Amino acid sequence: MFYFLCGLTLGLIIYFWKKYQIDTELTDILHSLSQFEFVHSLSKIAQVRRNVNLLNNHFYYTQLELDLHRHLINKIPLGYLRINEENCLIECNEQAKTLLNIQRWNSEILRLFLELVRSYELDQLIQQTRKTQQNLIIEWEFFPTTNYVLENESNLEIESYKSLFLKAYSYPLPAEHVSIFIENKQIIKELSARRDEAYSDLSHELRTPLTSLSLLTETLLKYSDEKSKIWVQQMYQEINRLINLVQNWLEISSLEKNPYQTLKIQHLDLKQLILSAWESLKILADKEQISLEYQGEEKLIIEADLNRLTQVFVNLFDNSIKHSSFGGLITVKIDIKSYDENHQFLEINLIDSGTGFNTADLPYIFERLYRGDKSRARNSTGGTGLGLSIVKQIIEAHQGSIIANNHPQTKGAWFKIIFPFK
Repeated sequence: MFYFLCGLTLGLIIYFWKKYQIDTELTDILHSLSQFEFVHSLSKIAQVRRNVNLLNNHFYYTQLELDLHRHLINKIPLGYLRINEENCLIECNEQAKTLLNIQRWNSEILRLFLELVRSYELDQLIQQTRKTQQNLIIEWEFFPTTNYVLENESNLEIESYKSLFLKAYSYPLPAEHVSIFIENKQIIKELSARRDEAYSDLSHELRTPLTSLSLLTETLLKYSDEKSKIWVQQMYQEINRLINLVQNWLEISSLEKNPYQTLKIQHLDLKQLILSAWESLKILADKEQISLEYQGEEKLIIEADLNRLTQVFVNLFDNSIKHSSFGGLITVKIDIKSYDENHQFLEINLIDSGTGFNTADLPYIFERLYRGDKSRARNSTGGTGLGLSIVKQIIEAHQGSIIANNHPQTKGAWFKIIFPFK
């Protein structure tokens, strides 16, 4: 009897201990399912069963929504990529595979993005987006890597791909992930090239008759009386303005098609080049008592095209003089900066104390023939509207870049030019 009571007591202890453990586990499970409403009238087991059913339903509808999102991502006319914190490609739609020629990607096997897509521009976009945590945009010409297609055991056929002009939009995500949407701009690029080619052909055709008209008008000026000479003079000026417009357009087209072939690179003293460009406009500056201030190294040798780079500063100085107030100051500040210990760049800041740019015009002032309400890209005294466009083309032909803004202190125009520097 004693042993029976001992066994019964031990069994009850184990039973209540197990019941306590199960009750504790059920409580923990209910806490983990706290997003669902707690029903006091149900036992814990019934509540767990109810919540698990609700969780299954929630998972089912979440999966349906996820499948819908994936379906939409695959149907949109944009390439989509998602890169994780280790720079591995974890999501990729069909459009991105086509645009970037991605052929070896499998969502179950993580691979580095650079192994799949050899694009320095995209890699830099990913790094900068992750670093700055800001949305970024780039445009670039993408050259897919060449693939080798096995025809049979003895022959290899080289499969080549044309370059594409693409535009990428990056967005930072949680956990240092980055998403990228890619737009194919190749058709727009080709249409723009055809348009520019048509304009260039038209400009070539216009140049000869306009030159003839200019010569005829110049002859008419010699034989006109004082009364009619005013009108002939005005006609002569307008014809010459058209000739300048045609010539500038042809110049931009030439720089776009052959940016490097049109340059005659030589060693130049940058300060002397800038002062020489200023001297060619000093008569205009003296009339308004506008002065130039140079800040930078006295002897700085660069590799550039003398005539083209002089044209850049003449155009920029001319623009600043025309929009500076009486007695104004134009400052040219030159700095040498470093990306790292092996790469340096030259930063040229040209700042005036004039009227500055209309904020709405800033994104467009380097576009051809653009004229905003207060844009300085084209003046009201007969400019062609191509001066700043030519400046941009020349700088890009030198592998540089130019940015326009309003200076926070002078409130005038602020041109920042960046050149690679060895």
